[in-house]
Amino acid sequence: MVTKSFIKLSVIGLILSGSLSGCSTSQPAEIDSKLTAWQGAEIETLIQTWGLPTGEQQVNDLTYAEWNTRDIKNKPSMRVGVGGFGGNFFGSIGTTLFGGREEVHCRVQVGYNQEGRVVTTNWTGDPEACDAAIPERQS
Repeated sequence: MVTKSFIKLSVIGLILSGSLSGCSTSQPAEIDSKLTAWQGAEIETLIQTWGLPTGEQQVNDLTYAEWNTRDIKNKPSMRVGVGGFGGNFFGSIGTTLFGGREEVHCRVQVGYNQEGRVVTTNWTGDPEACDAAIPERQS
């Protein structure tokens, strides 16, 4: 038999788990802006700040440098449990909703011209991973 308190707990659990799944703080527009700020910089300055790229390719008059990052992060989780007792008997049921581990990645590419100036930028991947991978440009 399902009790009213169990239903209330279930509803509260679903509400909380829905709010936990939307906790991403990095917005793609913010990352675009952060990366675009590097346009016009010298590639050597970028490499000094970011570290060596994981790869480079020449396409027509531009060279594209690429940085790839991978990380494992824990997904938000929530434990739900129901317990009860009566007489000499005690019992409980519990489960973990969502959670686990997730692999996240970020790929950032910058294209620079023959003079060594960054002229184009783009990124793909998890917004939080990319936000962490792209340093702020200091003026």
